[in-house]
Amino acid sequence: MDALRTIYRYWLWLMVLAIVVQIGFAGIGAFGALDAATEGSVDEDTFLDKFGLHAALGTFLVLGGLLTVLLALAARAGRQRVLHALGLFVLLIVQMILGWSGSALPAVLGFLHPINALLILGAAASLAAREWRRDRAGYGIPDTAPAPQSTA
Repeated sequence: MDALRTIYRYWLWLMVLAIVVQIGFAGIGAFGALDAATEGSVDEDTFLDKFGLHAALGTFLVLGGLLTVLLALAARAGRQRVLHALGLFVLLIVQMILGWSGSALPAVLGFLHPINALLILGAAASLAAREWRRDRAGYGIPDTAPAPQSTA
């Protein structure tokens, strides 16, 4: 069990790192498309090609989100942490849907896509930090202080 919890902790920080790289890939795609636009007209294939790394890593992140949930269950991380991992997975699925359908309502979905990315980063970093705090404090010790007991 300790081995699974260790794998889970490291996996979470790998996910956080991949999410940061994913945000960087979005910037590479945007500036690449801008550069292509200054050289002439940009067709859909050229535009999509500039975001190829972003799209590919996004697919792997969704699969990584599913693996996060499975690892949380296998490591017996606790109900709250499993639900947190499940919430991260749902945010990743929403992100993929926003990316696929972004051209339908570009002003709305284009706004929501990066906002959701920030939520994903926050959820993943929060979950990773909680697991590392839990490891340092010792397994089975809750993250919050116990309720004060009455002295009466």
